[in-house]
Amino acid sequence: MDWLWLVFSLIGVLGLFFVLIYALKKLNKGVGYVNGNRIKVIDRVSLGRDGMLVVVSVAGKLMLVGVTGQHIEKLAELDMSPEEYNERSADETGGMKFSEALAEVLNRKKTTKKDEGDDKGNN
Repeated sequence: MDWLWLVFSLIGVLGLFFVLIYALKKLNKGVGYVNGNRIKVIDRVSLGRDGMLVVVSVAGKLMLVGVTGQHIEKLAELDMSPEEYNERSADETGGMKFSEALAEVLNRKKTTKKDEGDDKGNN
């Protein structure tokens, strides 16, 4: 009769364990690294121990964001849609390489600054 009590106790403890795991999953829904409906992380690359560059889709627009442990800063807006970013197949995974997107943003910034300098010189 003692072994029967032991089996029921074991089943009760295991059942309680699984109920707690299920409850924790339900309570922690949305905690952690999860994409939302309107804001999605498209791509990211680490820049060492504490920093990273992230391509984020917000309301259908792409942004390049710099992220550290203490600071988040919008660096630039990309002139393409998230679909265009994903369709540009530069590697085996079928997406645009992050380095190419970064180079495109930097080139665009250089031409914008050059155009602003030309405009100031002409006036």
